[in-house]
Amino acid sequence: MNALVMVRPPVPLNLAAALLTVMCGACFAAKPPSIEEGRKHWAFQPLGRAALPIVKNGAWPRNEVDRFVLAKLEGAGLEPSPEADAATLIRRVYLDLIGLPPTPEEVTAFVKETEDEKTQDSKHEASGQSGLLSSSLLSSVSSYERLVDRLLDSPRYGERWGRHWLDLARYADTGGVHNDLDRPYAWKYRDYVIASFNDDKPYARFIAEQLAGDEVEGADEQSLIATGFCRNGQSNDDNMGKTKEALEQYRVDQLDDVISTTGSVFLGLTIGCARCHDHKTDPLLQRDYYGLMAVFNGAEKLGLGKGAKDVNDKDIKDANKVMALIETKPQVPTTHILLRGSAANKGEEVRPVAPVVLGAKSFAFQQPAAKTSLRRRALAGWLASPENPLTWRVMANRLWQHHFGAGIVATPSNFGFTGAKPTHPELLDWLASSLIENGGHLKPLHKLMVMSATYRQSRAQPHALRYDSLQRMEAEVIRDTILAASGKLNLEPGGPGFKPRIRADLLEASQRNKWPAIKQEGPEQWRRSVYIYVKRQLLMPALELFDAPTTTDSCALRTQSTVPTQALVLMNDEFVEDQAAFLAKRAMREAGADLRAAIRRMFMLALSRQPTEVRLEQALAFVAERSLASGKTEALTDLAHVIFNSSEFITVQ
Repeated sequence: MNALVMVRPPVPLNLAAALLTVMCGACFAAKPPSIEEGRKHWAFQPLGRAALPIVKNGAWPRNEVDRFVLAKLEGAGLEPSPEADAATLIRRVYLDLIGLPPTPEEVTAFVKETEDEKTQDSKHEASGQSGLLSSSLLSSVSSYERLVDRLLDSPRYGERWGRHWLDLARYADTGGVHNDLDRPYAWKYRDYVIASFNDDKPYARFIAEQLAGDEVEGADEQSLIATGFCRNGQSNDDNMGKTKEALEQYRVDQLDDVISTTGSVFLGLTIGCARCHDHKTDPLLQRDYYGLMAVFNGAEKLGLGKGAKDVNDKDIKDANKVMALIETKPQVPTTHILLRGSAANKGEEVRPVAPVVLGAKSFAFQQPAAKTSLRRRALAGWLASPENPLTWRVMANRLWQHHFGAGIVATPSNFGFTGAKPTHPELLDWLASSLIENGGHLKPLHKLMVMSATYRQSRAQPHALRYDSLQRMEAEVIRDTILAASGKLNLEPGGPGFKPRIRADLLEASQRNKWPAIKQEGPEQWRRSVYIYVKRQLLMPALELFDAPTTTDSCALRTQSTVPTQALVLMNDEFVEDQAAFLAKRAMREAGADLRAAIRRMFMLALSRQPTEVRLEQALAFVAERSLASGKTEALTDLAHVIFNSSEFITVQ
């Protein structure tokens, strides 16, 4: 573990321009497509609305999603898997939509409702009352649909799905690089994202606020906070050089982060690769890149990290309790193509423009306002236009990816020529069109996906396992589920990030913006993981080992590594040990003196299901053996620890 968990060394940000050539070097082997070729690329085509496929098994689909999926299955000679049992399904949808497990009482109630519906269905069939739409379909939807609606209305939903967006937005509470300066108000952006998901804010408005929160209609403090999206990248404000040339280079390096992230997150295009030259694998021109730079070139930072200094090496007094990107005047500096990305080597002048291959010569500009050029608002309007198919395809694909483990397009932030082709292109367009028709609200699309028969399937049959796999919980969900099972989860929302306990030997290596030494955790450290303070040079080791993103760049798809240190952390980490003890005590307290009942309760709290008789007997034997040496409470603690270490606990069936 010590060899794998390391404090991140600072990287001088002024190396960014030099590194670009190295990072793009792999692109030079390919011949770039022409604009004419590019306009034929599947991702740049208008959205289609294909007719629903005709399928052989007409009884299986529950909604339109299933017809597209079933048509592919039948074409491959495969059949859908049976529907998952009620206990499996409720755990799956809870972890998926809110990132927390259901309580034992919620599981019991849902299982009973499902059984009652099946009984009622059998009575209808016996009496010959089943029609074209069977009572099974109607009744099973009712209880499950109520469950889905309740989860989508829960404030926990925004915490779960906001975390997905924070990955894309490379959110952190520090600047990284040299001194890893604290960002005292960065958390306000995190809370803005969570609230936006809970409010089901239309996606067009969500885009506009993050790119142009000071320019949108009804601009307020929350929309200013939203522009933290443009400020989340790494920064080196206290060590960027003091000369005019150094400051200018630092500024264009910072704008590169904004342009690259905007392109990958909203359009699924690697626009940043066109900074030094025309893109080598996509039909994106260098002037396209600088056309986007012209959009942001008038923006200024509002709110700086503690310790930031001006050109005279004086501390900057920061009275603005936000971290935003705004404009303060209507005039925008002239933008030039920069040869090899160097601010000192200016080429021809460019105007604000969308990528030529996407069919836009310029944005629909309004007359500048008193304090802003309104260029960013024009960009946001173009991005979110129903006529812009990329934006809506990319977002629909992101929802599918998180619900089903893989996107219809397997490269969620690369819809270009080197990205993956869609496995179900008609379904992707159907979903993107539905998102537009729903006014850009995400919750109806969530509901459509999780209500489908496709989502409700059990594990794949043996002959089809190569098409399917188990999903491991994300790092934050593992930690939050442990806390929920132990009964110690603190659901206090929002506010500045908290700092859990980190091993003392790791703290010694972090010399800047130090992490506090904590000997014993309490409720303050038992909040949801989305609220953990994100320090770029010292990420939470337990979360990092389970593939939480580094936050250096936008993360569209977390890796799912399997390494021995993950098991070692679950076995030896103090947090897991403490929570195992709390789970054991909770199970005994809630089940009474009956050992069998305590074990059953423990399984329900941690795994959302009762143990089989075989597993119950194994658990009883384990506790009996351990009790001889350490006593009943300690033995049950050991059993709880074993459950937390099981693959059944950390995977979603």
